[in-house]
Amino acid sequence: MQMFENLPWYGYVILIIGIASYAIRYFKKAKESYDEPDLENVKFRKDVNGNLNETQLFSLSLDAVTNEWWKVNTNTLFFKKGTHADNYIEGWGIDTAEGYWGLTNYFMEDGRRWYFDFIYNMLKTEPEANWDNLMNQKFGKNERAERYLNSLKSGKAIGTLKSKGFITFDSELDKGVAAYDSSVLVGHARRAYTAELISEQQAWEVINFATQLAKDNFSSWDEFGKSYILGFTLDIRDRKDGFLEEMYHMYKQIQENPQSPWNTINW
Repeated sequence: MQMFENLPWYGYVILIIGIASYAIRYFKKAKESYDEPDLENVKFRKDVNGNLNETQLFSLSLDAVTNEWWKVNTNTLFFKKGTHADNYIEGWGIDTAEGYWGLTNYFMEDGRRWYFDFIYNMLKTEPEANWDNLMNQKFGKNERAERYLNSLKSGKAIGTLKSKGFITFDSELDKGVAAYDSSVLVGHARRAYTAELISEQQAWEVINFATQLAKDNFSSWDEFGKSYILGFTLDIRDRKDGFLEEMYHMYKQIQENPQSPWNTINW
């Protein structure tokens, strides 16, 4: 301590600045490390007692990416219980039967297709001078609609997907985001069934609707996958916690892994 007592006043200032600078670098580095995505390998987990038929397995595979992120079995209707799952359904407002059916009916009737189809076609067919008026007529004051518009008109979404190698041509956006809506319907039905908000029969009715929606819009897993990852990219906010990179990592593996349901179950 004797050495500090002999410092001139400006020495203390320099010392404090040095300590503060070190602390800032330390915590910044710690945060960067914390935010790094956990890039795990896919497992395609199966319950030894699973008894779903091929059609049902196909349907659950519409939600293959989030199945892997949540580490759930791919061959049972049961999803996952626990605090994490509870927080998820509360966040989506589907922790009651009323909330579940309200959101499910929305995704069945409109979903994110409602946003994408209108905005994408508007950008292709209408002069920019008309956009504000058309958006206001269709959506009013709507944060998600504005986010979709900004991402699509800036090319941010397609740029991200091209850089990842998920999409090659701009024309691939023509297929829309029905795959994302299908995936959400399947995943939410499994969660609601697991939380005992709906019956097994009700869950399969919703999942069958999602399956038909996918089949009506796509002719292959490749088409479905590109639509899914487009919808996912547009719908998820610019999170900084590594979540997007984790999901992209899962998606790429599901595309390429020979054991993936997208490569073992026929479309």
